[in-house]
Amino acid sequence: MRLRHVTAVVAATALVGLAAVPVQAQVLDRPSTRVDVKVKGVPTPKQFFGFEMGDEGKLADFGSVKRYFKLVADRSDEVEYQVVDRTTLGNEFPVLLLSSRHNLKRIDQILDINKRLSDPRVMRAEASRARMPMDEYARQLAAKSRPVYYIEATIHSTEVGATQSLVDVVHRLATENSEFTRQVLDNLVLLVVPSQNPDGQHLVVDHFNKTAGTDFNRTYPDLYHHYAGHDNNRDWFMMTQKESRTRVRLEQKYRPVAQHYMHQAGVNSPRIWSPPWDEPMSETLDPIVVSASNSLGQQTQRDLVAEGKKGSKWNDAYGILWNADVIGHSPFLGTSTWLTEIASVRDLAYTYTSDTVLEPADKTLRSVMPYDRKTWSLKQIVEYGSSAAYSGMKTVSGDPTSWLYNNLYLSNRNSETWNGGPYAYVVPADQRDPYALYDMLKIFDLGQVEIDRATKPFTAGGRAYPQGSYILRTHQPMGRWVDQLLRIDTYPDSARKCAQCPLIMPYSETTDNLALLMGVDVDAVAEPFAAVTTRVRGVEPVRQQMPGHPGQTGAYVLSPTSYGLSQVIADLQDAAVPTYRAKAGIRIDGRTLPAGALLVPAKDPRARQVLTRASQETGLPVYATRTVPKVDAIKLKDKTRVGLIRGANNMPGGWMMWMFDQIGVNYQVVSADDYADLSGRYDTIVLAPGISANTITRGLDPAKNPAEFHWARGVPDGLDKLKQFVNAGGNLVALGSASTTAATSLGLPVRNVTPTDRSVFNVPGALLEQRYDPDVPAAWGMPESWPTWFNNDAAFTVTGDARVAATYPDKDDLLVSGYAHGSAAIGGATNIATFEVGEGEATIAGGHITFRTWPRAAWTVVTNAMYNGAGQDVGAEQLAGLFR
Repeated sequence: MRLRHVTAVVAATALVGLAAVPVQAQVLDRPSTRVDVKVKGVPTPKQFFGFEMGDEGKLADFGSVKRYFKLVADRSDEVEYQVVDRTTLGNEFPVLLLSSRHNLKRIDQILDINKRLSDPRVMRAEASRARMPMDEYARQLAAKSRPVYYIEATIHSTEVGATQSLVDVVHRLATENSEFTRQVLDNLVLLVVPSQNPDGQHLVVDHFNKTAGTDFNRTYPDLYHHYAGHDNNRDWFMMTQKESRTRVRLEQKYRPVAQHYMHQAGVNSPRIWSPPWDEPMSETLDPIVVSASNSLGQQTQRDLVAEGKKGSKWNDAYGILWNADVIGHSPFLGTSTWLTEIASVRDLAYTYTSDTVLEPADKTLRSVMPYDRKTWSLKQIVEYGSSAAYSGMKTVSGDPTSWLYNNLYLSNRNSETWNGGPYAYVVPADQRDPYALYDMLKIFDLGQVEIDRATKPFTAGGRAYPQGSYILRTHQPMGRWVDQLLRIDTYPDSARKCAQCPLIMPYSETTDNLALLMGVDVDAVAEPFAAVTTRVRGVEPVRQQMPGHPGQTGAYVLSPTSYGLSQVIADLQDAAVPTYRAKAGIRIDGRTLPAGALLVPAKDPRARQVLTRASQETGLPVYATRTVPKVDAIKLKDKTRVGLIRGANNMPGGWMMWMFDQIGVNYQVVSADDYADLSGRYDTIVLAPGISANTITRGLDPAKNPAEFHWARGVPDGLDKLKQFVNAGGNLVALGSASTTAATSLGLPVRNVTPTDRSVFNVPGALLEQRYDPDVPAAWGMPESWPTWFNNDAAFTVTGDARVAATYPDKDDLLVSGYAHGSAAIGGATNIATFEVGEGEATIAGGHITFRTWPRAAWTVVTNAMYNGAGQDVGAEQLAGLFR
């Protein structure tokens, strides 16, 4: 799959209509011999696996877990096992449905009712036909259905305890005949995801089991999601990964009222954390949804205390309700998301022991029963996790109709009258990057946003828009999500514990403005306006007409202003079609294209075929000229060989692999063995953000890791080898923090001027103003001004010869969206620059311009630096001869 196919808080308020939780917390006893068994022939986990979940040093591998769940489903008519998709590495993505026989037989009816409840327009029409008040009709309809309760384990695959807990949970619910299990199964449909990252479960647990009895480290040393690693729950608005898209489809199909994410934290963290959440809260979130998640967490606190489980805490962590990268998509459907974070142990499955009490804490309202022991075991993780799971199920199953009415009906009805955002966002048809427009709209389409397209010109907010412009209204079922992803973020000053308390720094990044990240012009229009539109049914690239063949001495030409050009270059290189970049602006068909335009000889019979397909897939226009422009150029090296230095468990490198794979870049991950002959293997080497001198020179210890990971071992003279590669004519591109590694290793004339004192300077993931020089090759195709991603990254003063491609304006405040304090300190500093080093060159970008693939607009810089630096200069006369 290529990039073109990417489908893409806490103001406490009363939960309207939600029945009060029981005055006395119910102790959720584990199964005992006094409980009736309703299903014969289902083995206990110990009988099936040979050990109890949580036994010291024992982990059930995911293959065995799947077999056990299949067996349970085969022998119980209250459990269904489904494989709903395949993962990135081709493994099965299983889920389980648990409910009463009656509920499972009418599951389609339940899902249909719940979907109707979620759409106020459907409710209004049905209530009108029934001649009933809408609210009364919705209550009666909710009473005929059952809420879906979603529970998910091990998206982070080294957090192994959750999947082990769910083995016990599923066994209990499938076999035990008790008042508790009957309440849960009669009143809920449980959607159980035993692992949100099955690939990682196979990698991590299999590695743990294979290394038993060896001197090797027991924890898997590399990315446990093939591309995203631990970042796989930061993909919840871009939705780039297969697992993320599977999750979204499950949410849209089942529309759960609650989602429980089972996580683990550090060994010295609270024994278990749950909501209520910490500040801040996004203005886009419905208060019903948020207060319900707070109530779930608070009820869990009560149940854990009633069971004598010490060390539970709430509120003083995880202020994650600000941005969609961690909020996700589901709260905007009416789902109350909540999580538990349980402390980890040693080497995944061995008791952690301390000389002092673990996580010592005073008794406070946020920690009413502190933990008072020096040890913590896997068995405790499993038991705490199971108890939290039972508590959430008990809370929702105790009043199912109110949860349906409040979360699915009321919260979505509120979206119609919500006045927190503008009336609509208008996306003009005449974008400088039509591929970015397509890429962005695909995300909204995947999120089931209603997208309208103007069939005639119209005026909105005092501006005229052409036919073909897109309109995304905020008063629609997913309108709050639209506003979340397109608003200019201003991090709230109210994110404090008290008026005089310091500002709570964000848990994650501070903006997720999709349009600014992708390079799409979008206008927020506050007041209603009229436009003749049609509903978009499936987003497609802008349709472009391929020009006629320009003749054997002519050329096809593409503008450099789209990051989709990287895909076109990769396609041409894959087909062995020669490609050139114009060093200056050129006139084509009455228009001026800026420096960096792609020139392709029309005489090559493969060129037209490749460009026709690429234009259809990206929406980029292709121009033609009978005579090649008289311009100096760079001939890109045929099938440019790219080496990616990412090291083990480097998430930025993983994201770069994903982008390279979507685009079709001819790349390999650099192995320790490659340093002996870098020039013989690569034309360009890219240092992923996060690559330090230690990554290269020390790497993974071969004595502590099996041979399959020795590619990431250290090369003591690796930095010298890298410098020799550049001096001999190689091309180096260093991004994010790797820019300082390259600058030091190559002796580049730069000095990092970003302050390290966070009390005077702090930009923790925001968009800052950036000025580009589009005449510099690294910035070809970029606008003169566009925001750049910044996360307390390096910014440079250049003290020697360089071609400076991008700088921060010299002004008092550089913030465009998010949060920034003291940003004036880097005003006038350089972000991106290219240097001649011996016979080669090096381009550095101090900012993390490839962060999780979010700032796609800046990918143009990566393409330029990666290919141009490995190319060869060609004069205008020589170029003309090459096209004859």
